Amino acid sequence: MSSASNKFGLYLHIPYCAAVCPYCDFAKTANFTGDVSTAYFSALKRQLELWLAASARAGLLKDGISSVFFGGGTPSLFAAELQPIMRLIASFLQPGAEVSLEANPDDLQAEKLAIWRDIGINRVSVGVQTFDAAGLKVLGRTHDGGMAADRVAAAMAVIPNLNVDLIYGWPGQTEASWAQDLSRVVAMGVPHLSLYCLTFEGKTPLGRQAQRGVVKPPPESPIVAAYEAARTLLHAEGYDHEEVSNWAKAGYSCAHNWLYWQDQSFIGVGAGAHGYLADPNGPGIRYAYPRNDRLFSKSTLDVNGLVDATLDEVASGLGAEIDPDRDMDTWLIELLGSGLRTTRGIDFGTALARCRKKWQPTLVAGEAVKTGILAFTTDGRLLLRSDEWFREAGWAVEVLRSCVDI
Repeated sequence: MSSASNKFGLYLHIPYCAAVCPYCDFAKTANFTGDVSTAYFSALKRQLELWLAASARAGLLKDGISSVFFGGGTPSLFAAELQPIMRLIASFLQPGAEVSLEANPDDLQAEKLAIWRDIGINRVSVGVQTFDAAGLKVLGRTHDGGMAADRVAAAMAVIPNLNVDLIYGWPGQTEASWAQDLSRVVAMGVPHLSLYCLTFEGKTPLGRQAQRGVVKPPPESPIVAAYEAARTLLHAEGYDHEEVSNWAKAGYSCAHNWLYWQDQSFIGVGAGAHGYLADPNGPGIRYAYPRNDRLFSKSTLDVNGLVDATLDEVASGLGAEIDPDRDMDTWLIELLGSGLRTTRGIDFGTALARCRKKWQPTLVAGEAVKTGILAFTTDGRLLLRSDEWFREAGWAVEVLRSCVDI
């Protein structure tokens, strides 16, 4: 498998947290020791070596790695432990490659910031979530608003390319508290913002509380109002609304995000990590690791047989599960769902040709084109109006229904 694109990314999952937030549904654990995390980092490095070697044999690394993302969990618990990974990938990085690290405000200490900068991390994504004391309590965060603001400012002085995550839609949130959160990060000059609507996932403590009626998720109207308030304020402050949840100042777009949104390849390594290898002639390969960190570390004990393996053999040999049911319809609905919620939309003409389909709009899709909710550009891209981005799943289905076999 090869790719014509010069964009290729790495996602590296660090599942360890000092404390587990009640709303988080990612692969994570606060139950670990130093020996456990040391074994995990050793396995991560060894597995990454195998992935990089197989990717090089497949021609995916001819242009190098364009972006790296350390996600979690809380990778900012670690600093020097990341250096062997950075040394391994250094020779593969494109000039100016983006290397991001997810962080909690608690970990933005001067010593760690200096280590991250010195080993090549040049972007930090900080999970503030809110500065509001009541909201921090609901969300189970361990920092306070003042400390978070101070730590973010200190981090930007060392690593200026910084994102702040904020959450809206938490029980008890008011229009005023949301406006204050937005105004605070804007006043601080934060160059990239990720604004997420709280989801009450069934297997999380907060989700179970919602099921029992202990907490009550807000209705749709204040959620829509919060989204519109963000769009209005951030547009006025010069942020580009790139994607339903992401806003950036000029020059601070997150390159790694665009891999996900624009059908680009990335290797995912780690407990619960996902990866995607695009194929210009087919639906590509998607795979996912089990979420258990101990199982991940043990899966590296005997990997000698994978030294000359193909990419799918590496995935299977390391215990990752390859999606066996992918087809071109799967690929198309993924492309629609991710691309329609962005300012770039999707290359619709090329997508139809690849799937051997043509545009035959349903009544709903046809009306959306007439009213400008959906729009075709002169170069064949399909765009969804930004006030509808948070309904992209429904629009993706409607567009898919309008794509019929030739």
